[in-house]
Amino acid sequence: KNMKKEIRLAIAVLAVAISFGLNIVGISPVLGLVAEKYSGYSTDVIQLLQTLPYAFLIVGALMVGWLTTKFSKKSIVLAGLAIIGICGITPFFFDSFLVLFISRLIIGYGFGIVGPMVNAVISEAMEPRFRRKYLGLHVVGMGIGGMAGNLIGANLAGRGLRYFYLVYLMAFINILIVTVFLDKTPAASGVKTSEMKLGGMVYVISAASFLHTMFITAYSTNISMYITQSIKGGPDAAGIATAVNAAFAMLVGIFFTQISGMLKRAALPFSFFIAAAGYAALYFIPGMPGVLITSALCGVSLSCFTAMGSYLIGVSVKPEAVAKASGVFSIIGSIGGLIAPLSLGAFSSAIGENTPSCQFSIAFFGMLAVGFLVMIPIKRKFGETASV
Repeated sequence: KNMKKEIRLAIAVLAVAISFGLNIVGISPVLGLVAEKYSGYSTDVIQLLQTLPYAFLIVGALMVGWLTTKFSKKSIVLAGLAIIGICGITPFFFDSFLVLFISRLIIGYGFGIVGPMVNAVISEAMEPRFRRKYLGLHVVGMGIGGMAGNLIGANLAGRGLRYFYLVYLMAFINILIVTVFLDKTPAASGVKTSEMKLGGMVYVISAASFLHTMFITAYSTNISMYITQSIKGGPDAAGIATAVNAAFAMLVGIFFTQISGMLKRAALPFSFFIAAAGYAALYFIPGMPGVLITSALCGVSLSCFTAMGSYLIGVSVKPEAVAKASGVFSIIGSIGGLIAPLSLGAFSSAIGENTPSCQFSIAFFGMLAVGFLVMIPIKRKFGETASV
């Protein structure tokens, strides 16, 4: 019976995570086509379409704790997936920039309520010592969703821009899977949102998420330009680098139970140190080999932080407060990603020149410093908990 329950939960978690992985894809594979089609709009406005979901993602994540007091977790997940599917596919039917803009804005709400619910569902169904493998599976699912979205979406776009949006049919398929495999539990109707105590540790881990997301974003926003400018590589080289990054991120997800079991409470600081090592590789290993090592280690860092941060959030609060705590974790991390290009660019300009190399240097020192800072509260709070 327990094995059947675990398999059902694993399938449901994987399905939700694959849909959440579409947030990574957004419409990035077709931004060039969108810019051509809507040439009357500035480049900044076109690029905004990729990051626009973050605005409502924050709204959704803020509301998720309250929603769990009114609706079952399964209902919230299904509603979030429906929003993702409907908003994602709407531009296929309407050839309008305004429709595309509004759908990209509202889709963020779907991602905002779905993301925190994965941790909440896992925390409700499993004791702490069994949660890490499901959080690792969540990272794997996000990777699958991101890679599938890119590959399938790019293939569909070959028939025309509007066909790209059909990639969001994946969300409807996952609605069916979640309906069948995720067990329904009652809403936490006797609990008020104000009574869902989070504690200081949730904010410490969320602050770490803000900094980690900001510094890891230096990789995704600069690696392609670095390859073009510094080692004279083309789009193929950038494609290989990002594929290596995704592959290592997925590997960490697959083996997260073993990795976190070995590193124990050091897993969170490790995610900062391994990224610092990745950025350092660019300076000590020339050419494409250095880029590939950086890509691999940044992929390891991202997965390790996401899974371990979610695990520590889950064991820091009572089960009924996990959705609210995960929402805070998601919001603060998202803000780090949003401000990363501007803040890293401004800092680079202030100390020299705003180049990919300069931003990588800032990210190296940032990851190193935060890694040491994070060790203090983690050791103090999770000396025993994180090792179970």
